[in-house]
Amino acid sequence: VSELCSRRFSMGRIGVMLLCGAAMIALAACEEEKTKENPAWISAISSEPEGQFYFYEPFRDGWSSRWVNSSDDKYSGEWHWVKDYSEIPGDYGLQMASAGKLHAIAAPVAGGINIKDQTLVVQFEMKAGNGFFCDGGYMKLLQEDSGKDLAKFDNDARYTIMFGPDRCGATDKVHFILQHKNPISKKWEEKHAQGMPSAAASDRMTHLYTLVIRSDNSFEVLVDLESKKKGSLLQDMEPAINPPKEIDDPKDFKPSDWVDEEMIDDPEAKKPEDWDETLPEMIEDADAKKPSGWLDDEKDMVPDPKAKKPDDWDDEEDGEWEAPIVANPKCSVGCGEWKRPKIRNPAFKGKWYAPKIKNPAYKGPWSARKIPNPDWFEDLHPHNVHPISAVGFELLSNSGGMVMDNILITSSEEVARSFALKTWSERSKAEKAKKPGSSGFMDFFSKYTNAAWAFYEDQPAVALALAAIVVISLVMIIFLCCIGTSGAKPARNSAAADQRRNVAERKKKDETEADDQAVGDSDPAATDATSAEPDSAAGKPKKKGSRKAD
Repeated sequence: VSELCSRRFSMGRIGVMLLCGAAMIALAACEEEKTKENPAWISAISSEPEGQFYFYEPFRDGWSSRWVNSSDDKYSGEWHWVKDYSEIPGDYGLQMASAGKLHAIAAPVAGGINIKDQTLVVQFEMKAGNGFFCDGGYMKLLQEDSGKDLAKFDNDARYTIMFGPDRCGATDKVHFILQHKNPISKKWEEKHAQGMPSAAASDRMTHLYTLVIRSDNSFEVLVDLESKKKGSLLQDMEPAINPPKEIDDPKDFKPSDWVDEEMIDDPEAKKPEDWDETLPEMIEDADAKKPSGWLDDEKDMVPDPKAKKPDDWDDEEDGEWEAPIVANPKCSVGCGEWKRPKIRNPAFKGKWYAPKIKNPAYKGPWSARKIPNPDWFEDLHPHNVHPISAVGFELLSNSGGMVMDNILITSSEEVARSFALKTWSERSKAEKAKKPGSSGFMDFFSKYTNAAWAFYEDQPAVALALAAIVVISLVMIIFLCCIGTSGAKPARNSAAADQRRNVAERKKKDETEADDQAVGDSDPAATDATSAEPDSAAGKPKKKGSRKAD
């Protein structure tokens, strides 16, 4: 019976495995078919920007012919071309694969970008699959000189715009940095946009980052198509785009006799003779009296007189029992030593200080004289940024696994937005639908029920075959379980059955040995002694010299 039950149990497990396997195949087939039949998903991985653009990179086949890895040894991080990085099958992207290493890669912009009183839109997607803790995810738009040899791309490469998320320590924001050249001094300065939004990339979802620079010198930063920051290139950059017309004369110094202290202590003031600095600020109230009913000999907190030792309390195991401490019910007015309350000392004056008077030698705050700024210039059109020749990522990723996708640079806000709605928007919906806890059981059931029905309508024969496998497996499991239950009654007490079987085997062995001894032994005394022993299994004495009795 035990062997039969074991066989049935094994067959039951096989049935369960078959059922689970058939279910997984069915769900996978439904999901794959759903992807093939979902126009929005197809659009998300195959759409092209509808309109003119300067640069577009979806990281599909042939991407590696356009991108160049930095040859600098310090950039040892590997870039991987990954498929299915999002919840949409067939979705490709470029992944920073090496955690804790520097990565650098760039691609040229065919024909370059020269902005002349036009809008500039920079947009790309990033997914931090391993989280975003101390990582950079920003993109650099490189200047012409930096784009001549992309194999030499490094941190010192001159860029026009740096834009994207960054997070480490106190830094958690979307960068927008504009490198602007002073035409007089010929020096480049980094102009940082102020009040930028947080990176919003640590949730392991795909996020869309958009920068818009308009011809009126305004700029706007959007995260996931939502406006997060609006500003002006002429007012919201630090340091300012245009330097001041006048500056402090570096050769001018404050005179040694310059007095810039406006108020001073009155030199003629003297501390009054009756001013006692030793008197305390607080003293006891001499008029206070102890309240009637105050109990000096009682304690504020006492053992609870109503508490009783529990019946199951064991002093040896639990220790000596003590009643809980409660407020003394007798102390309605007060208990313990009574002390007079403190009041402010009317005679207290504190430390004496001389009064302040206006300084007769005061000349006012000193400042260096102003001179014309030799590097002054005025750029009223900073939106016409320096020409761009390449796009690059030069980053350190401590988490690793960040994926870049759908880089788009265009002069049309509408082109960028419509493209994002067909790509990022659908990808985001799919990710939110798969996110743990984002939907309940009914949503899950409805999702796969609809997918299964769509699969049946397209391929009924395959769908019916899969359904047959599931039904047959389920019937097999139920059948085996039912038979196993009914057949298990004789072996309900397996331990008792084993004991009875062992006793029977010992009985048979003892009987055989006794019979052999009775037949082969010529000593009657020995035969009598053996045949007179009780049968441990039957509980009765054997009949002497009789095989039939046994």
